[in-house]
Amino acid sequence: MQPNRRLSDFLPLKFANGQEIKQFSKPCVSCGTMLHAKDMNGVARLVEDHIAIAAKAHCHSCGADFGVACVINSQKQVKRVVLPRLLFNWYLRSLPLQERETAPQAMVRNLPLPEERDAREDAAELARMTPPASSMQPREIIRATETLGRFQEKPIPAWLILDGTRFEFDRIAPDARTQEGEYLLDGCLIYRAS
Repeated sequence: MQPNRRLSDFLPLKFANGQEIKQFSKPCVSCGTMLHAKDMNGVARLVEDHIAIAAKAHCHSCGADFGVACVINSQKQVKRVVLPRLLFNWYLRSLPLQERETAPQAMVRNLPLPEERDAREDAAELARMTPPASSMQPREIIRATETLGRFQEKPIPAWLILDGTRFEFDRIAPDARTQEGEYLLDGCLIYRAS
């Protein structure tokens, strides 16, 4: 069964007639803010001559969550689906992959999450721009019990104390070089002396 992912990971999708859907957006049902595919998690599949979408949208303006269930035909007309979103989502995820969508869908499954891709791209850019700094080897590391989230299944401590100096979390940058006054934790978390 296919996993739910950020809807933008499934796009673009191409119809047999050559038409292509590159983006998808919908206004928030509460405040009207336009939400894009990156604000929705679910699944988008090419089913016969329609693109079927079943996703959950989250509005960053008002915090509303709402379901999206629709099909788009090859003339790019959007039709609402009457089935409950959860049932439609389960149906789309359980469909076997069609031959022409096997390669793109296989790529989607093997792609890192968009946040990881962004962090890796940022890290590569920083590595090109940043001269190597002296590597700090603290004798004592105290990690905060308060976390800011997770990255690559690792918790992100809010701060560190290295040999008595407090360092605040600054950014995620896998394999990045640190600058003077920064410390690289777990190979991807950058902390800056406060």
